[in-house]
Parts: sequence; C-alpha cells; structure tokens
Amino acid sequence: MKRSVLFNSLLALLVAPAGLFAADVVVTSAITTNTTWTRSNVYILDTKIFVEAGALLTIEPGTVIKGRAKANPADATALVIARGARINANGTAAAPIIFTAESDNLNTTTPNLTESDRGLWGGVVILGRARINTVSGQGNIEGIATNDARGIYGGTDDDDNSGVFRYVQIKHSSAIVAANVELNALSLGAVGRGTVIEYVDAYAANDDGFEFFGGTVNTKYLISSFNDDDNFDWDEGFRGKGQFWFAIGATDKGNQAMEMDGGTTPEDGQPYAIPEIYNATLIGSGATSGNALSQGLIFRDNSGGKLYNSIIHDYRGYAARIETESAQSQDSAKRLAAGDLAITNNIFGTFGAGTTDALLFISPNATTGGAAPAANYTADHIKAGNRINTDPRLTGISRTRNKGLDPRPAVGSPALTGAKTPPSDGFFTQTDYLGAFKAANWAKGWSAISQLGFLTDADATVTDEPVVLGSPSKLLNISTLTTLNANGLVSAGFVIGGTQAQTVLIRAIGPGLTQLGVTGVLADPTMELFSGQTVIGSNDDWAGEQITNLGAKVGAFALPAASKDSVIVKTLQPGNYTVQIKGKGAAGTVIVEVYEVD
Repeated sequence: MKRSVLFNSLLALLVAPAGLFAADVVVTSAITTNTTWTRSNVYILDTKIFVEAGALLTIEPGTVIKGRAKANPADATALVIARGARINANGTAAAPIIFTAESDNLNTTTPNLTESDRGLWGGVVILGRARINTVSGQGNIEGIATNDARGIYGGTDDDDNSGVFRYVQIKHSSAIVAANVELNALSLGAVGRGTVIEYVDAYAANDDGFEFFGGTVNTKYLISSFNDDDNFDWDEGFRGKGQFWFAIGATDKGNQAMEMDGGTTPEDGQPYAIPEIYNATLIGSGATSGNALSQGLIFRDNSGGKLYNSIIHDYRGYAARIETESAQSQDSAKRLAAGDLAITNNIFGTFGAGTTDALLFISPNATTGGAAPAANYTADHIKAGNRINTDPRLTGISRTRNKGLDPRPAVGSPALTGAKTPPSDGFFTQTDYLGAFKAANWAKGWSAISQLGFLTDADATVTDEPVVLGSPSKLLNISTLTTLNANGLVSAGFVIGGTQAQTVLIRAIGPGLTQLGVTGVLADPTMELFSGQTVIGSNDDWAGEQITNLGAKVGAFALPAASKDSVIVKTLQPGNYTVQIKGKGAAGTVIVEVYEVD
C-alpha cells in the first residue's frame, strides 16, 4: 500500500507550566480526613501541614506544592505524614509531582532559582511505625517541636505502610530550624517496608537529600543532587534495601557521599543498622574542587551496612572511613569484623585526597577514648574486594545546565564488568554492571536535573532497528533548516499515513552541515521522538553501520564519522509523531530531516 509522510515544522520554546494552573490554594491547617490535591491548582504550604493518623492525602500526577518562606526559622513550612496517616503521591514520568519553594517560577528554560538556592522552605517528612533502636523505641523527628506528638515516629511494625511516593521532585528545601536542627529534603522516620518510595529527586537541599531514621523502607531510583550536606544518611537502626541511587555534588557544597550512623542513644541499641544497597553512583564536588568537605563513605556509631556494585568517584577528600570507638561495647569496626558491614564489588575512582591507602582510607581512630587499632582495617577490607584508583569512565560529568551530565558507563568502562549478582528476593533487580545506570537513562524526563537541563536527553547507543520497507518508490525527502536559540527547543511534527507500519530515518544535523559550507551550526544537538507525550526514542551522538547504510539508501548526504549529530531509526505504526531537538544550552543552525525507508 502506498504511504505518505506529512511534515509540519513547529518552532517553540518551552513555556512555564504555571500558566496551566487554575488557582493557588493556601493550606493553613492539618489534614484530618481523606483529601485529594489536583494538578489544576498550586498548593501553598503556609505552615507545617500534618496529615494526621487515619487520613490519606492523594496528590495527582503533575501537581505542584510550594512551601512558603518564613522569617522565623522554627516556623519553616513542610508537609508531614504522621504515624498512622498515608500519602498517595503517585506521579508519572510524564507528570511528576513537584515540591518546591513558593518563589520558584517553575520555568525550566529560564528558572529564577538555581542549584545554589537552598533552604527556602522545610521539606517532606514521612513517619511510620517500624522499629528503631532508641531506648524507648520511639523518636521525635528532627525539625519538628518535641512537644508535638505528631512528630513522633517508631513502633514495632516493620511492614508498616505509609503509602506511595513515586516520581517526585523536592527542590530548594531543608530550612535551618535551629542550630544543628534542620529538615531534610525527604526525612523518613521509622518508615516500614510496606511503603513504596521510588523515582525521587532531592534537588538543592540545605541539608541531606535523604535521611533514614531507623525503619525498613526499601527504595529505588533516588537522586540526591547539589545538596548542602550528605547525599544519603541513615541512623537509629535503618535496615532497608536500596538500589539505583544516584548523587551529584555541587562544586562548592556537599559533605559525605553517604553518612552511615548506627545509633544515637544508645549507640549499641538493637536492631543494628544493616541496610543493603546495590548499584549506586555517587559523584562528589570534584576531586580538584575547593570543597574540602566533599568526602566519600563514613561508617560510625556502630553502623553496619552492605554496599555492592557501586561507583564512588570525584570527591575532594577521602574515599572511605570506618570508625572504631574504644570506649563503646560495639562500633562499626566490630560490625565489619562480624560481617555486618561489607563493601565489595565497587569502583573507587578519583579522590582529591590522593592515591595511597593512608590518604584514601582514613586510618582507624579512637573517637571516644582508648588507643586506635594498629592496622588500617578499612584499607585492608576495601582493597580485598574492590577496584581502587580506577576511572569508572562515565560518559559525562557536568554540574552546569549544558546537558552534559551523563552518568552512564561509556563503551569499555570497567563498570560494565565485575558485578555481584543481587539477591532474587522480589525487590532487587538483577544487574550485571556497577553503578545506578547502564544503557537506560531512568532519570531522564521526570527529574529536576533533567527538566532543568543538567542531564543529557540522549540514550546511550544506537541499536539496529528491524526495517519495514515502505512503498517501492521514494515518496519524498523532507528537511527543515532553522536556527535554535540558546537553551531553546525545536519541535517537528510528522504523520505516518496508511494502515501499515513504516520505518523512518530521522536526523538532526548540526556539525554535519559544516562540510556543506554552513557556519554557526548547532554544535551538539540531541533528539527525542514522541508519540503523544511519551518518549519512544532518543539519541545524542549517532553511531552504527545501519545509519550509514540507510542514509545512503534514502539518498541523504553522508555524515562525517564521529560527528555530534543525532539520528534515530524507528519503525512506527500509522499515527502522529513529534521530534524535539535541543542543543545542550548552545545556539546554532540545525537541519531536521525525516526519510521514509523504501
């Protein structure tokens, strides 16, 4: 059957989503009955809003919640899910739920706030009834007045269910309530394993991205980006599981890659903190940055924990530290000796502290009296089962809004080998690589670092697409030449007609135009292919013989080898499609082409 490809060139810049909202709803009182917040409104937290026991707060995908700034630090606004309450914040990749500051203009092209704007409101707190290891088995969550019973967490139910928290951004949070008292982007107090937490980006927080106060909650696909303190922090007997954790530090802020504390009062309280984490990628402020507080892993206060298949890289200070406390009956050194602490099958990359054992792995210290052990057991343990001073060869590390951050392993990366097989326990995904990413870019589209232009839009590689041939004679070659503004976006729509599937070759060409005498080209275009609002294909730098061969077949001019042009080959059912082209923050001329493969 004869088919046609229709093409409409549409040039557009991203617009602020605020124009879609019908009203601002100022929230001033506790939620005591089942309540739904809809995406048609912006909800402004005017105080600490508690969802009280017995109530369920449902938040629709795409809803925006803003925290109002307060002059008195103790009045910092926050959303608190109390013990016995639940939250159903079930966003989607296409419509994430956004928590941010009231002053955020929500314009991802020209944002008025940056990654340096931290602590503008409190954050999100979820409290549950799982076990913690304090004397009483309960605690008062940091950042909430101790005389407010709604801030109490802890209990005896490790299977406790506080709801669903999925596809969520938390931006510009973690107000300082008092000296050494802060809210985190996401504070989790005694949250049980019945709770679902995944796909959460804690961006530009003034304290930790994520802090676990005991509990057993299991988490996947967490991002801690450009935060002031630790990326991930646990305390009070946390025993959850985690997989696919990613962190990137700002050049001037950030502390530990992970801070692992076992107990507070007492430090040897039961249950011990022994969480299990697979596939983390933890990137610091930069090995040559000026941030001396950017450091790797620290285990202390009797914390155990097991870290596998992970990458720890580009921190200014040391790589790892396991503390001993001679005056305590239990400490992290004893957890290591007992097998409750394990760090294996990981890559430790580049650290500003140096390359020797003594500089990378801080010698055991006696933090509470007594003599330090003679042997550096931290170095002995890590050297036995990990790769040290090994460049993980990630595709791209960038801390600016240029689409240059791509934490996936490049071709030939050592992260593609040497993995430990995760347990087949119904939670862990089976992986054969180190780090939070392989080929799939699961952070793309929904996360703050993606929407704000830090993260690449592209897929890792181009793979051969099974070709469905079209009509016996080529109908038309379609191309549109345009100039893209800095941080701009070009959209091009086309239609596959008829009733049969069709393979198309789509090209976004900037550097490849220079051979034709075109100047001022878009230096490094990226491309995404949409069906409706769903991304069904993407590419950054083209590669592969199929693209070369199909280009010749349809009569397209050849692209220079290793050029930074983007190409997608895709077999499509009849329907409407849109291509979006971006330039990683740059401006320049680009040509968009769609060919039917005959």
